[in-house]
Amino acid sequence: MAFAEEIQWFGKTHPFAEEKIDGISTRYLLCGKADARYTLVYLVGGTGISDVWFNHIIQMEEDYRILTFDYPMEINDSEQLADHIMKLMKKLDIKNPVLIGASLGGFIAQLIARRHSDILSAVALYSTCSLSQASIADLKKQYKSYGVLMGLMKIVPYSWIKKMLFAVSKKQVGMENENPTDKAYMEDFFAWIYGHYTKKFDLHMTGLIIDVAGIKPFEPSDYKRFDNKTLLVLPKADKAFSEAAQADLLLSMPKAKTVKVEGGHTATLYQVDEYVRETREFLESLTNE
Repeated sequence: MAFAEEIQWFGKTHPFAEEKIDGISTRYLLCGKADARYTLVYLVGGTGISDVWFNHIIQMEEDYRILTFDYPMEINDSEQLADHIMKLMKKLDIKNPVLIGASLGGFIAQLIARRHSDILSAVALYSTCSLSQASIADLKKQYKSYGVLMGLMKIVPYSWIKKMLFAVSKKQVGMENENPTDKAYMEDFFAWIYGHYTKKFDLHMTGLIIDVAGIKPFEPSDYKRFDNKTLLVLPKADKAFSEAAQADLLLSMPKAKTVKVEGGHTATLYQVDEYVRETREFLESLTNE
């Protein structure tokens, strides 16, 4: 089944709701086992559309409570977003949260964990890198092109440059390196994503990504707060971040359980079984402690 067909089916069976925090409305999905020990809080990556977690949610909701949400367009500051998410979880009375973040979502998970590690049960990071001083400097160089894209979006009709943005997005995640089957699935994925994008939403998500490179870098002491309750599931051929930034993630959290999986940056979407299996094993190890 094509991505577009899968996600359409998911939307019919998993309706989202709205919650207002500090006057800002957030679109969210809360589902799964109501009395589960953990609530898995799925933080979406740079697409900004939380529905793309559907294959993970389907496999986990029988045994865990699930929360996912879109990032409100009123918030373009990553630290502010982290605090907004905490307020949302508090309002929804989320117990024993386990943050699961992919790519940009991995950055947001780290920011939340730095500020609120005391209330988190665990953190799982997929296809992301650290936020150390060295990695932040690396991201600043990498995200210069995003600043150029934002400038173009502000002055050029969005319909004119949408195809270019589509191509740039695929290039950024190294999609050309995927095998033919996975590449075809991801082509369908990006076509669906950009079919739902507006200029306003694209500017919002691009701004959030750029903002990450401007945060206060993490110190070793920041990572120590949640290092021993962290899972890292990382693709072997992630071209979205430099090799140095990816290696620094492992150095920053030496006590984290680390697993390498086949595929590139977007493996989170097509190697779902592997991510789910490793996450389940990690959660079971927490329960058995």
